[in-house]
Amino acid sequence: MRMGLVLFVAAVGQLFSQQAYGRTVVDVQKALDKKYISAKALCSGGLQLDYHVSNLLNDSLYVTVPAGWRFNSDGGASDYQDILMTRREVLALKPKETRRFSLKGFCCEATKSGPKAGVPYTLGKMADSSLVLLARYLSSNPIDQNTQQYAVWAVSDLKETANITHSNDSLAGMLRAFVSGLKGEPLPWYTLLKKAVVTAYGDVNDYPVRFRATIPYAVAKECYSYCYIVDEKGNTVSGIFGKWLLPQESTYTASFNVANLKKGEYRLILESKEASLFEKSFRI
Repeated sequence: MRMGLVLFVAAVGQLFSQQAYGRTVVDVQKALDKKYISAKALCSGGLQLDYHVSNLLNDSLYVTVPAGWRFNSDGGASDYQDILMTRREVLALKPKETRRFSLKGFCCEATKSGPKAGVPYTLGKMADSSLVLLARYLSSNPIDQNTQQYAVWAVSDLKETANITHSNDSLAGMLRAFVSGLKGEPLPWYTLLKKAVVTAYGDVNDYPVRFRATIPYAVAKECYSYCYIVDEKGNTVSGIFGKWLLPQESTYTASFNVANLKKGEYRLILESKEASLFEKSFRI
């Protein structure tokens, strides 16, 4: 009897609370359109925003910012990198409350300068369909920030899909396949590990680290091979690796440190003393 009375009192209290303080759950686009909120977005340094939001309602408000939401630079004469959200955020506000939320995303304009602290941004909108699909994929399949950034650039700036790498290549392979499908291109035949470095001012620079490829070959008899990389002028720019090849095998795994190579076009070559076994171009 006592337990029943406790549950009844709790239920009545909850009902009273809900009647006294309603709760509205809404996506950010509707919240802006319906004037449930007013907002202001300012860069806090790098690819991070201070999103100042005021709840204009007498109800508690839960505003969802979806994966695929894009904040555009609003810097006037200076146009900075736009920022893409790759995970859903929920902004909780009490009635009539104003709060500052910190939102972090990824650069989706590789050619633009990094934003400085205090630079204004628009209140945001959904990105184009390809970026929205990518953002939703990344939200459902978490992976490190470096890999996410190169996945975003592969779609937003048509950078090489081969730059999408990870220590767990099965995860990266699935992401490369997804991005290749979005772009309507074949899977890359190689991978190129790069590192994106974001400065304190938000500028993003990327540096090549390691080239890898598993390439096909066919030989009629056992032979000694050489594998190396050449630049556009035909100059050898990597170490030359020698290995015996067997006719019962059909693939060769190439791996090169390319940290000292400049941006440009290169060719991977696999050859024996008698013949060229594989030659194909790639870009850094």
